[in-house]
Amino acid sequence: MAELSRGQAMALLRWGPERLRYAVRLGRVHAYQRGRFFTYDPAELWEVSPEAREALMQLLRFSPRTEAGTHWTVASTRWRDLEDAGLIRVHRPVHPATGIQYSQEYWDAELTELGKEVVEYLQQLLEDGHLE
Repeated sequence: MAELSRGQAMALLRWGPERLRYAVRLGRVHAYQRGRFFTYDPAELWEVSPEAREALMQLLRFSPRTEAGTHWTVASTRWRDLEDAGLIRVHRPVHPATGIQYSQEYWDAELTELGKEVVEYLQQLLEDGHLE
């Protein structure tokens, strides 16, 4: 099972810490204790929150360009949340002579190791019919 930290879960849910704690207390979201920290199951976030489901669906379909040639920063509305959650890594090149960052159409992105784990985990659950 792929596990997300509290900060990663909050980035996907677009919830603050109080709302996440409240959801855990109500039993809507389970927090699994790993040493001093708690982790969260992406499949539970998928079930509980439309915001998390939207972000995770975009992660499942993530690619640098769509079939129509649209750049990923345009095609994915939740890419900043995915980056904040550590599921994608964005490369923002800087012009060597001026030190100015290139515009978004020159940016590139890739799935992180955690992003790949989450994708594999969710794809397996979807194939098995555990998620809708």
